[in-house]
Amino acid sequence: MLDIRNLFVAAAMARYLKALPKLKTPVMDAIFTNRPQHPFAIIGADMLIPVVHEMPVIKRGAPSIPATKETGSINFYEPFPIRPNAFVTATDLNNLKLLGVSSREKWAQGRTDLLRRGIRKTTEAMCAVSLCGRLEWPVKLEGGGWETYDVDYGTILSVNPARLWDAADTKILHIFDTLTQMQEAIEEWGYGSTVEVWCGKTAYNAVFAVAENSRTTAKLRVEITDQGINIGGFLVKRRAEKYRHPQTGVMTPIVGDKVCRMIATDAGHFMPYCAIDDLDGNLQPMPMFVKPIKKDDPSGYKLIGDSKPFPVPNVKGVCDATVTG
Repeated sequence: MLDIRNLFVAAAMARYLKALPKLKTPVMDAIFTNRPQHPFAIIGADMLIPVVHEMPVIKRGAPSIPATKETGSINFYEPFPIRPNAFVTATDLNNLKLLGVSSREKWAQGRTDLLRRGIRKTTEAMCAVSLCGRLEWPVKLEGGGWETYDVDYGTILSVNPARLWDAADTKILHIFDTLTQMQEAIEEWGYGSTVEVWCGKTAYNAVFAVAENSRTTAKLRVEITDQGINIGGFLVKRRAEKYRHPQTGVMTPIVGDKVCRMIATDAGHFMPYCAIDDLDGNLQPMPMFVKPIKKDDPSGYKLIGDSKPFPVPNVKGVCDATVTG
């Protein structure tokens, strides 16, 4: 009998993941670049980014003062796993016996890639949702029903533009003023030295229309590039990607159609991978684990992917503005 479990040991998995092409996930790639492996299955609320302001000095010999405001309470978040599966039939295994070792590894790499893509797309969508200040994601129950996983990170910042960007008399200066207000709102909390500026489809079209009819001056630079629209040092990017809701199937844009979102990349957003709930995975944290389980009816192996990411945005480093009517 062909035992495929040796094709999915940790060393083999590392080789597969290293050889596979990088998946483009704009939210994870730009915002959640810090992805530590967290040794526990829960996340303490104290891991959420505290707000640190400027502090006074103290006299020599005086006691230290708290860097942040203490709440006196301890709360925990319980991340839920992403666990897709793929079935390998006995027929597939019979065919696999005819292949050499390298070909079997190529096959195993392809199966790994299938599970990896499902986990990555789900993680990317959860990261995008979390930037709104609240992660609401469907939970599939064993009986076929649904519940909602709900994590409230707090309220993100917001700005009301003095003039909508699609108004007939909008100038490039009005757009620049709105972007400046958004950055200043973030800077009030100690962040914003580096930012990402993302616009939904309608919002970006409005920026493009105004930028196309404007010209660069000595005081305000305007440049349309393949990376986005540079307005006085703010690179405004079109963010039209969508994710599919697992329960309803509805496609939702990463950034609202009429919204401009500014995200401070220096605000400490991060996404730990928590310890997985699997003994064969040694209850350890890892970005992805694959476990083959032998099945008798029908005969074959079920390949189960396992990952437990938990996006943690800093809501004081995210600012939204509804910029079109």
